[in-house]
Parts: sequence; structure tokens; C-alpha cells
Amino acid sequence: MKKICLIAALFVSFNLAGQNFRFGINLDPVISWFSPDSKPIDKDGAKLGFNGGLIIETNFQKNYIFATGINLAYLGGNLLYDSAVIIKVKDATAAALQPGTTVEYNLQYISIPLSLKMKTNQIGYISYYGQLGLTPQVNIKARAKSQGGLLDKDNVIEEIGIFNLSYFIGGGIEYSLGGTTALNVGIFFNNGFIDLLDNEEYKAAMNFFNLRLGIMF
Repeated sequence: MKKICLIAALFVSFNLAGQNFRFGINLDPVISWFSPDSKPIDKDGAKLGFNGGLIIETNFQKNYIFATGINLAYLGGNLLYDSAVIIKVKDATAAALQPGTTVEYNLQYISIPLSLKMKTNQIGYISYYGQLGLTPQVNIKARAKSQGGLLDKDNVIEEIGIFNLSYFIGGGIEYSLGGTTALNVGIFFNNGFIDLLDNEEYKAAMNFFNLRLGIMF
């Protein structure tokens, strides 16, 4: 938690002087799943999670906005291992799983999205926007459960790569509450294109939808 606070403080203070920033907060429900790219594993279900944190925006033209921020994301999904596999467990004996075992992964990431936001002029109380960009992520926690109980919320951070990267696209509305304050509601799809598994035999990326629920100030 101290690391998260330090990164957030450095990020917010970076190059702040002389800039016209708008701030917001968000708490987004998320549904995430793995997208396997190797034969020995299959997707076997999605996970509900959330993504929340700070939004930072600055206009570089009237209706064009650079948007970033810092978020804590809870993601995950289920993988079915078609062949026997050894799962490394931090500070414990590795788990030897039999073929046909499903493993449920629960992952936490610090995310710093970088995006272009295109917003209409306000129509009544509402402005519409579209947004696309990249989401670099750093893994800070990984837990896993398996059928048969060999894994039961064990620390498997050595099985997960530290870095993730996805591109996202989406859109939504901002509903004015007066002045610069507005409710922010939208939907986004994130498509991962980096292998998350730290194992040469297995490859899988992470995809997720998030429903943006936030407020801008």
C-alpha cells in the first residue's frame, strides 16, 4: 500500500505546474478472462472484479483531451490445464496438478492508462465522448485456487509476469451537475496483447470489460 501511495503522489505531482488539469475518481465493475494462445490450456470462465482510482485530464484542443491517471485493478480468470503442470508457489512446495485441472487466478495490478478522449460540446446537461488508448499495468499480487485443493488462495506471483499491456476502446457520457462537476458513465473493452504466464509452455493474455462509474471535478 505504501508503494501505491508513493507512485500516486509522484504521478500527480509530475509536471503539474502551469498545466490546466481536471481531476476525477472512478470505481468500475469489471469482468475479466484469459485469452489462451497455446494448446495445453483453455479458457474456463471469467471473474468479476473492479478497477478504481484517480482520473487526470488535460485539454490540448477544445474537444480533444489527454487522459491518464492511476488505478488499482482486481482482475482474473480461470484456466483449464489439459496436461499435467507444476505451479510454483512462493515460499512453499510447488503444486503438481493433474491433467484436466482448472485453476482460478485472482490478480491485482497498478494501472496507468494513457489515452485520447474526444468529447462533444455539452448538449443540455450531457456531453458524449469516445476514448481509446493503452493501459500499462504492473502486477502486485497473484493468488490461485485449484480443483482438488492443492492450491487454495496460494501466492503464485512467480507464475505471473510482472508487466501487462492492453489497448482499450470505449465511450460514454458526462452528465453536468453544475460548473465543471459531472457524473461520468461509460463502457470500455480492454484487449491484452502480452503473455501473462511466466512459463514457456503456456501463453495467455488478459481481456476485460469495465463499466465506468465516476465523477469529474
